[in-house]
Amino acid sequence: MNTPPIGRVLIVDDEYYFRQLLINLIDWGRLGFEVAAEAEDGVMALKMIEEQGIDLIITDIEMPQMNGLDFVKAIRGMQSSAKLMFITSYDVFGYAQTAISLGADYYLLKPIDEEVLETALLKIRAQLTEKWEELRYIDRLKKEAGYTPAPEEGQQPAGGKQLIRNAMAFVKEQYADEKLSLQHTANALFVNPSYLSHAFKKEAGESFVEYVTNVRLSKAMEILRQGPSDEPPKVATVAYQVGYNDPFYFSKCFKKKFGITPNKVNAVPI
Repeated sequence: MNTPPIGRVLIVDDEYYFRQLLINLIDWGRLGFEVAAEAEDGVMALKMIEEQGIDLIITDIEMPQMNGLDFVKAIRGMQSSAKLMFITSYDVFGYAQTAISLGADYYLLKPIDEEVLETALLKIRAQLTEKWEELRYIDRLKKEAGYTPAPEEGQQPAGGKQLIRNAMAFVKEQYADEKLSLQHTANALFVNPSYLSHAFKKEAGESFVEYVTNVRLSKAMEILRQGPSDEPPKVATVAYQVGYNDPFYFSKCFKKKFGITPNKVNAVPI
């Protein structure tokens, strides 16, 4: 009998002491979860979601830089299938209504009731287990049809190297899509995001996000080198071509990798 994987939890709240309270209030292991990461705002949390598989996100509403509702909108734009729970001090109907429209599974109020929280977590755990069972069923159908089955959380299958080759090939095909993410790739390969994250690091020697960045920046260098020196392509155009929606961030990453800014490429001898 296959044991369902441990659900990975991300806690997002600008109050450090509340995050610690939540971490220590619940026996997460008994409920089938582990707190994989914590963040004090939505901007930090989005980077964490890009870098690792998350099954459940617990977030506040009012936070600096990016409030909880905008944070969740950004998550949905990343095609993340993570379950969502709001824990907030704001008993405001409009907030709750928006949260539900964004697919929130629960909207709980502080101070949090331990029993209410555990009940909610058990229900979410049941939903996650059902989803994982569906993925296993799809894997079995693929195997019967002659495809290599997708690995499961916690396993070290012989097909791990092939999975990473497939992931790399997918990235090379989709690098220009700004929505390309770990979750997106895992969905395309019918594999658990957490497993893909750990397996990628082990097999490739770099994280999934690092690999995507290297592919994009190498492609950008190729585009810039191929352009005529008297009329090089605009930095913004190249940025969009390789999956960056922010030309300034693209230039920063490019300089960090190659030591020069994109607009100076043709000034440097090959």
